[in-house]
Amino acid sequence: MQIRDRIKELRRVPASELLPNPKNWRTHPVAQQDALRGVLAEVGYADALIARETPEGLMLVDGHLRAETTPDADVPVLVLDINEAEADLMLATLDPLAAMAGRDEERLTELLSTVSSDNDTVNALLQTLANGYEPLTIADSEPPDNVYVQTVDTPIYEPSGPPPEIAELSDRSTADELLREIRDAELPEEVERFLLDAAERHVVFNFQRIANYYAHAPADVQALMERSALVVIDYDQAIENGFVRLKEDIDAAFHQDYPDA
Repeated sequence: MQIRDRIKELRRVPASELLPNPKNWRTHPVAQQDALRGVLAEVGYADALIARETPEGLMLVDGHLRAETTPDADVPVLVLDINEAEADLMLATLDPLAAMAGRDEERLTELLSTVSSDNDTVNALLQTLANGYEPLTIADSEPPDNVYVQTVDTPIYEPSGPPPEIAELSDRSTADELLREIRDAELPEEVERFLLDAAERHVVFNFQRIANYYAHAPADVQALMERSALVVIDYDQAIENGFVRLKEDIDAAFHQDYPDA
């Protein structure tokens, strides 16, 4: 198999000029942000961000948190000659592939005995490694007998830093493109209205930034954000508004549909 070299050049670019990838699926909790700041402060940049050329400029494939952490710095960027589909594949697999690596306990213990940091969060990360952090594994190819689960994990987003701009809270690019196509199709009014409503489902919300915006918003805006289920502060209120159903109702419906589960 012939392996292609897709790296065009190593370029140093102001981090603020790099375009975030609207399909980036990774979120960055406060602990990760703090740990990265600690490593950057102690070591500096020792790895390159990855980006591809687009008509609008360099769009990130990997390195979003580093770019956000040092927006005023000139950062090293590997510029690739890949298309959008290839960038999507890289975006979906880079982190999971790295997480699949195993660990040699003896070598790791020896390494950790020589490593220290002035950053508390970095030290906590090292302690997590020492305590037996397990890498990601791929599920068995044979599907389980029951592919449905009744457990729902609620993500928790912690606000940090200054409030983001309102335009940073969502990505409307796909929805707006679909809205234009619907309006240009000259459909019957009721069909157009229905499809326009449905197109709004393609708006992508960044709940980490929404939580940050909520923390700085006035009380009346916070109340409306809660009623819109952009944030859930009070589960009883969420149930009252219909955004969360009682577990008993869910269990009853599940067992009615799957009595043998």
